[in-house]
Amino acid sequence: MSSHNSANLVVTHDNKMSKENRHLADFNPNFWGDIFLSSPAEMNIDAKAHLQYEELKQQVKRMLVISTDKPCKNLDIIDAIQRLGVAYHFEKEIEDALHIIYHHHCNNAQIDDDLYTASVRFRLLRENGFNVC
Repeated sequence: MSSHNSANLVVTHDNKMSKENRHLADFNPNFWGDIFLSSPAEMNIDAKAHLQYEELKQQVKRMLVISTDKPCKNLDIIDAIQRLGVAYHFEKEIEDALHIIYHHHCNNAQIDDDLYTASVRFRLLRENGFNVC
């Protein structure tokens, strides 16, 4: 990194132009370049990739819909989906699963969960608008 002085025209507070010496930074080009600034306008995927994409979406939906003997097992799946940033694909399924978890939790006063499960359940229910105390 090097810097050098350059005379720049600057507008002062009384709207007059003055010449002022300022230090200008002359940074080396970024290692990554501008690869992340440009993105394709449209994702072009072939038919095979699109089929695999839809198949994986259906598989995740089935994972959310499967009713287990303990509805709190879906908490980790819901948490992972939301953290990956793909929850918008599964909004209805997540909402339905959280309703089941909420009603199961409210109807069973003695749930023997560990602290992690209780905290994830509390956070997910509160983030999704359920009244949990």
